[in-house]
Amino acid sequence: MNRDALSHILLIGSILFLFILDTTLGHLEQVAPVNLQGLRNFTGVLAMILTIIEGWRIWKLVLKPEDIDRLLLRWRILFSLQRQLLDAGFGIERFWLLELPKVELSFSEDLLTGILKVQNSVKFSKRLDDIDFSSALLNYKIERHFISRDANWYIYELLRADVSFRLTFSSLTSFMLTTDHLDPYELFLDARSICRLQHTLLVGQTGSGKTYALYSLILQMLCKRIPYELYFADPKGSSISVLSQQIAPDRTAVSFDEIVDLLENFVAAMEERKTEFADQLNARLDADYRYFELAPHVLIIDEYAAFSAVVATKEKKVRDHVEALMHQIILMGRQLGFFVILVMQKSDAKLITTALRDNIPLKIVLGNAEDTTYETTFGTGVDIPPMDYPPGDGVFTEPSLARTPKLVQFPTLDFDILNAAKEVAAWVL
Repeated sequence: MNRDALSHILLIGSILFLFILDTTLGHLEQVAPVNLQGLRNFTGVLAMILTIIEGWRIWKLVLKPEDIDRLLLRWRILFSLQRQLLDAGFGIERFWLLELPKVELSFSEDLLTGILKVQNSVKFSKRLDDIDFSSALLNYKIERHFISRDANWYIYELLRADVSFRLTFSSLTSFMLTTDHLDPYELFLDARSICRLQHTLLVGQTGSGKTYALYSLILQMLCKRIPYELYFADPKGSSISVLSQQIAPDRTAVSFDEIVDLLENFVAAMEERKTEFADQLNARLDADYRYFELAPHVLIIDEYAAFSAVVATKEKKVRDHVEALMHQIILMGRQLGFFVILVMQKSDAKLITTALRDNIPLKIVLGNAEDTTYETTFGTGVDIPPMDYPPGDGVFTEPSLARTPKLVQFPTLDFDILNAAKEVAAWVL
């Protein structure tokens, strides 16, 4: 018998002895003229203390240390939350009692994220939609919130304040190992967000980290076992045009006329696949390019606002032609495997039409942007987590991952991007 088991037996035996002693003293008081109440009080208190100690020890045996930490954390947060709900006037007086909204709280296994549910009511519905509970959540913050399907609960997604989903790659090899674990038609944004290839709008001011975010996406596409056909348009002739010369010099455009030609070639390739695709759909009516393992074609337009500004100076025939090409790609490209990635500093209606923007499913805003940028990118009435966004950090929406803005942290690429692109492009060729 080990020492722990022996100590449990001794402690339980002592508790039983004290209860028997207390019962015996009670009988003595009834048959003999003696006052043993003081001794009985002492044995009762001692038995209670020993019972609490043994109960705690048994609880620790049943529960793992991390389970105890989880319960204590939950109790602390619920206590803090109920106190602040009371201070904020969320109580409803019923029969001389103050009733607070029902609250449910749960955490992920690693305690990095959690779900807070607060019962909805007619009286507090608007306030629950506007309130920020972060100050009551200890080391957690609210990433986003929404109302349940039955409208009975407001659901708040919690994120530990010190958590990071940023991946750091010190070499091309480590980057490729992560990419290899994904589906050929998937891209990772950070450690927790993986999305399928689709039309993308990437927005961010200078210094927001959007260029390195774009590098990450480009390198992932280059590393896929199914080769991607990449097209590059860079009206400002920035670093993307330098990179693209190493990847696809024959599909790189800088001047306005070159970019229009590139758009036309892209659409022509899409039309060609559309013709071929019509026969393949006989095999499976609802299939897309992935079912037949076809190579995706991706058109990357850096500084799309600069291109739009030049388009605006052209005659109506040219403007209509460019707009028609862009809408054709956006509306027809998904099933055929033809996508655009538009990179901008701002996304207002003067630079990108609402019809075009609304049909782009993956929208990303990096860095600390203006309210108007968030509104024009994600729509009015959306809540952006109020925090500081260093370069590479921001928020995104995507129909299957985040219908409302969610935190994203693009990876750190701690290696030579240009040399990596040359190396991978050489393998593909």
